[in-house]
Parts: sequence; C-alpha cells; structure tokens
Amino acid sequence: MNEREREIDMRIRKARRKEVLGMLWEMKLVVFAGFFLLGMLSFGVGFAAAPTKLESIQLGEIINEGNVVTSRKGAQYRRDTLQLDNGATITIDLPGAENARRDAPMKIEIYERDWGPMHQMTYRFAGYAD
Repeated sequence: MNEREREIDMRIRKARRKEVLGMLWEMKLVVFAGFFLLGMLSFGVGFAAAPTKLESIQLGEIINEGNVVTSRKGAQYRRDTLQLDNGATITIDLPGAENARRDAPMKIEIYERDWGPMHQMTYRFAGYAD
C-alpha cells in the first residue's frame, strides 16, 4: 500500500466511524424517548389503578340547564351546571333526556383519587334529596 491508498483508507474509516457514532447518537435519543414513554405509561396505569374513595355527599341546586347530549352508544344525558352547598360550581351529567326538577335539591357524591402529587375529584348524581 502506498501513501495515497493509506490516506484514502484512513478517510474512509474516519467517515464510517462518524457515521456509526451519529447512528448511536440517534439511537440514544430513541432509547431515551422510549424510556420516557414507558415511564409515562406506567405512571398513567398506576394513577388509574389508585383507589377512589367517597369524600362526602353534598346538596346542590341547578344554576343552568344544559341541552340533551346523545353518546355514540345512543344513551342520552343532560349536562347541567349545579352550585353545591359549599359554594362550588360544577358541571355534571344527569341521566335521561328529561329536565331536572328545579324545586328539589340534588344529592351529589364527591369522590377523590390521590396518588402521589396527583389528585382527581369526580362528582356523581345520587338522586334527589326528598
């Protein structure tokens, strides 16, 4: 091998080495993104599996009646706005297409889910107070 062939061979090896290192860098990003997505998935599964406990039952009155909404499965419900006894204003889905009774206060069950720094409050219609 003469000097020129050695120089060409060294340039080829250097270019291949840069290409391999570039591919490894891209793989690092893919592996990092994969670990990040796996962590987010496990966090979501853990939060979904956390137990839900009944915090309290509050009475509420209708502030604003919503329209009838039909789900993809054909079930109908109303999305109404209520004000609870503690002053909080919530939007809740009431079963059925008929209007809610305005004269009777509604019982609303308040559920809470805690998992580390994550908190979730859900509200369910539990019937009328009378």
